[in-house]
Amino acid sequence: MSPQDQLTIPEIKTSPIPPALLEEIETFEAEALRTMAGEVSIDLFKPFRLQYGIYGQRQPGVQMVRIKIPFGGISANQLRRVAELADRHATAVGHVTTRQDIQLHFVELKDVPTIMRGLAEVGLTTREACANTVRNVTACHLAGVCQGEVFDVTPYAKTIAYHLLRNPLNQSLPRKFKIALSGCKQDCALTPIHDVGLLAAKRADGTIGFRMVAGGGLGSAPRMAQVLREFTPMEELLPSIEAVIKVFDTLGNRKNRNKARMKFVIEKLGFDEFKRRWEAAYESMGYARPSHEPIALLTHADEPTPLIMPTRNGSGPSSLNGNGAGHGIGHETPFEMWKRTNVVKQKQPGYVTAAIKLFMGDLTSEQMLCVADLAERYANGNIRTTINQNMVIRWIPESQIESLYGELSTQGLSDPGAELVEDIIACPGTDTCGLGITSSKGLARALAEVFPAGRVPEDLSDVSVKISGCHNSCAQHHISTIGLHGVGKRLGEHVAPHYELHLGGQVDGTPKIGQMTVKLPAKAVPAALSHLVTVYRRDRLPKENLSAFVARAGKNKLKDELIPYTIVPAYKDDPTFYYDWEGEAEFILEDLGPGECAGGALEMIENGILEADQELYQAKLLVENHQYSVSVNKSYRAVLAAAKAMLVTEGLEPSTDSETFIEFDSRIAQKGIIPAQYRELNKKVGDLGPKDTTAESAREKMAFAKGFVDACRAATEQMGKDLKLAPTQEAAAPVKEVAAAAPVAPAAPAPTGAPVYDLRGVACPLNYVKTKLKLEMMDAGEKLEVWLDAGEPIKNVPMSLKNDGHLVLLQEALEPEAAHYRVLVEKVEG
Repeated sequence: MSPQDQLTIPEIKTSPIPPALLEEIETFEAEALRTMAGEVSIDLFKPFRLQYGIYGQRQPGVQMVRIKIPFGGISANQLRRVAELADRHATAVGHVTTRQDIQLHFVELKDVPTIMRGLAEVGLTTREACANTVRNVTACHLAGVCQGEVFDVTPYAKTIAYHLLRNPLNQSLPRKFKIALSGCKQDCALTPIHDVGLLAAKRADGTIGFRMVAGGGLGSAPRMAQVLREFTPMEELLPSIEAVIKVFDTLGNRKNRNKARMKFVIEKLGFDEFKRRWEAAYESMGYARPSHEPIALLTHADEPTPLIMPTRNGSGPSSLNGNGAGHGIGHETPFEMWKRTNVVKQKQPGYVTAAIKLFMGDLTSEQMLCVADLAERYANGNIRTTINQNMVIRWIPESQIESLYGELSTQGLSDPGAELVEDIIACPGTDTCGLGITSSKGLARALAEVFPAGRVPEDLSDVSVKISGCHNSCAQHHISTIGLHGVGKRLGEHVAPHYELHLGGQVDGTPKIGQMTVKLPAKAVPAALSHLVTVYRRDRLPKENLSAFVARAGKNKLKDELIPYTIVPAYKDDPTFYYDWEGEAEFILEDLGPGECAGGALEMIENGILEADQELYQAKLLVENHQYSVSVNKSYRAVLAAAKAMLVTEGLEPSTDSETFIEFDSRIAQKGIIPAQYRELNKKVGDLGPKDTTAESAREKMAFAKGFVDACRAATEQMGKDLKLAPTQEAAAPVKEVAAAAPVAPAAPAPTGAPVYDLRGVACPLNYVKTKLKLEMMDAGEKLEVWLDAGEPIKNVPMSLKNDGHLVLLQEALEPEAAHYRVLVEKVEG
């Protein structure tokens, strides 16, 4: 049934597009036409396109259009226009994001200007929803109706958003910049993970303002924001934000995208120096406190609908008493369950807010029309998107809530559990995102059996589950109680989809980044999380929630519990582990771009430590089953795996056990990187003992192996992407340098005069690690000629060296068939 058959669609009210905005859209259209005609390269068009909020997709030839929704506020009229455009030019589906935007996917470039005009006619834009600009300004979806708020932050969020939109100050920042506002201590907008976070505050004399934090962010290097101003008066709000942006614009890293966010500026300067720079920027921009004029707020019409019928004031079957109108969860009707989980009382008597749970943020154009219609008939025509990828309708008379539920049910919009643990957050992942590694949406659907909607027990009521398809944390997995992000792991000739499990993240109370606990194959994640919940219920203290349990139990205990779920069978034994959730073909790692050698080396190290953990797990099982001699062998293999992992930092991949122990002793142990008791490993673990090993001997070997693996883990956890290991004690006498390979004169190309480092035959990422170590022994300005194989080596190593800050002066083939290349690199002091 079409939307037209089911709903009488009101005419969409439009306004003429202001000339300046029309010119902006026409400029985009002209460049898009030139690109489609081949007059402008796709690479040249890309940054221009991103500035306008248009992303390329994983699928070639189509775009994702991101519609900016400041503070999540959208009217019924605007939502109808989005539905119309989704129907005509996209897939008839909209996606609500964790920044309260709405995205349309699979849009042809030729249709993008039409969408821009349609949005502009109803006061919406895609401008600066992407690119190195100030992204959408977010705020709590209950702002203005929350019972615990200090004041309504809505007009301040709107004022900030439109003040910075198209502002020359932030059109070409080093990287994206995010702002969020919360009205109460619950901090629903998650201010600590933003570049600027604003939390409503009130002084003793009643003056309102904001507690301002700066420098938060997630991604591959998550950081929590720090307090910049305990109290920011309203007249100083915009200048304070502008000054932060100015410092970021001036000092942000524009050479290395991976180090470009503002959190890295703070990390480099130190927060005290950053604050000093901010104060200087504030003064230099012409702001002299306290002579600012009052802030000119943009208003947002959000008046209540009249209460036609008297409310029951908490009595009778329609009351919102939080437990299903007096019934236990097991005896609830579908409506009672939905009301318990999806409806909250407003601070205004007689009114409630109803959350519409959107599965992973998706809703069809028909559902958009339904939501728009219901918002006008039951409330005041205003809707808000949430950072948990849902929509809410506010100002609903409490007496009308059951009727609203009935109408939502007809459109498949009455699922319970909105904003709770069962409301799993997932980014688009490999469905559409070009950076996605795994199918985060597929895993979210699989986890629906672990966390069934509306039936999750009370002891998990404050738990959150978030899934990102890569390390970029678009689903904010770092701050979730249970967070997962997708990676690939090569096992022999095949690659299996995996997820890194992060536990214990939170932003309310004391903000905390979740700890990366273990790497799980995608197919084992539901079983692993079920076991995690079982362990929690088995070992928890009275009234202890999951977050507190995770903190008390600690990473190592939980890792030990989950190690059995990390084991992946061989492809011939169970090929399903090598398929992603809902995948129809064997999992492969898409080409996500060169220059990630350091990440590859870190992954080799992580995988080596995980292998050691798995060997220790088997050793423990074997001891418990009285197979002592085999257990000793597993303890030995654990030591060997951890030692090999450590040697990756030296660019080594020894082929024999003996070579591994010799190199480990000279390059790692003798430098004091691990405790002295782990020197001369071959003498201590090489003897596997007699066939009739005793239980005591097996346990001693296992204890030694576990101590060694833990020491290696501790050393690598302190290591950054520079792959440098720090000594844990006074280092021993300097280790004799291993002689480098003798320079070999190039056959065909002209000599560069630099020493040659022949790494032909050395695979990624060890070729990069070896080059990195060689450069560390050289002085700034010296040059090194590196010989590399064609394929991944020549593609990845030069880019990784550039990312490290070195200069790549030459890159050319060594022979006509281009099987090998040489790269001339000049060391730059870090």
